[in-house]
Amino acid sequence: MRPDADKEERFAAITREYKDVIAKVCCLYSSPTSPFDDLFQEVLINIWLGLDSFRAEAKLSTWIYRAALNTCISWHRRNSKHRQSDTLRLDDIGFDLPDKSPANEKLEQYQELLKLIAQLSPIDKALITLWLDEKSYSEIGTIMGMTSGNVAVKIHRIKDKLSKMAEA
Repeated sequence: MRPDADKEERFAAITREYKDVIAKVCCLYSSPTSPFDDLFQEVLINIWLGLDSFRAEAKLSTWIYRAALNTCISWHRRNSKHRQSDTLRLDDIGFDLPDKSPANEKLEQYQELLKLIAQLSPIDKALITLWLDEKSYSEIGTIMGMTSGNVAVKIHRIKDKLSKMAEA
C-alpha cells in the first residue's frame, strides 16, 4: 500500500461529503477576477495540505468551513485587484421570472438577499453565510476565531446593515 493511500481515501471522502459546503463558500467569494473554479481548487489544495494536521479538536465540518473561508478571504487579500465592484451581480445574469407565484417571489427575495450580501466585507459575508446555514454562535466563533459573544454582536450589526441596505 502506498504511504498516501489512507490520506487519499480520507481526502476523497471529505470532498464527496463537503463539496456543497466548499462550493457555497467559493460561489460567495467568486467574481470575474476570482473565478469559482480557481477558488474551489485553491480550497481543495489547502484541505489536502492541512489534512495531516487535522487533530479532530473541532468537528470536521467546522474545519472544512474554516479552511474554505480562510482560503477565499486570503485569496482576496493577496490579490488586490479583487474589489467589491468585481463581484458578479445577479442583475447581470438576466433571470427572467414572469410569473409571480409564491415560489418565484421567494426566489426573488433570495436573489435580493444575495445581492445585498455580495456588498458586504469578506468577513461579514462569512459570518452571515454561516448564520444563514444555521450554525450556532459557538460554532461560528470556532470557525471564525471569535468569541460567541462577539459573533452575536457582529451578526446583529450585519442584519441591521442588510435591513438598511434593503430599504435604500
